[in-house]
Amino acid sequence: MIQILLVADDPGFRDRLRLALERLELTGEEVSFLEAANGNDALVLAESQLPDLVVADVSVTPYGGFGLTRDLKADPETACPVILILDRFQDEWLGRWSGADALVNRPVDPFALAQVASQLLEEDDEEDEEEQGEATLEGAAP
Repeated sequence: MIQILLVADDPGFRDRLRLALERLELTGEEVSFLEAANGNDALVLAESQLPDLVVADVSVTPYGGFGLTRDLKADPETACPVILILDRFQDEWLGRWSGADALVNRPVDPFALAQVASQLLEEDDEEDEEEQGEATLEGAAP
């Protein structure tokens, strides 16, 4: 099961993100959603639920999507792929600086968002498989 954390202070916007990302179920994976209306709640949820993907509005309070992304990436437990939804193209350099894995500009194209999310989840799954393989090799007896 894929778990996605949606972070936006506008419940209607979170609903639109959820509808766009429900398309991932078409790939055969079951998808569940966590929702947070602010960065503080998002961090608490990320620490307790360890989502597979975070999709955050850049303007989420109290310290913005950039700060949230930095904090998520700083902790190995919560360092999952992050998609930031940007208000303006000029925010792109801040998004890259914060460590976001993907940037999506408003207005959000639901098909493009689902495609980016699917690609990031696939890449993250491949990285997890590689790490498990390395751990198995390290633990093998000589």
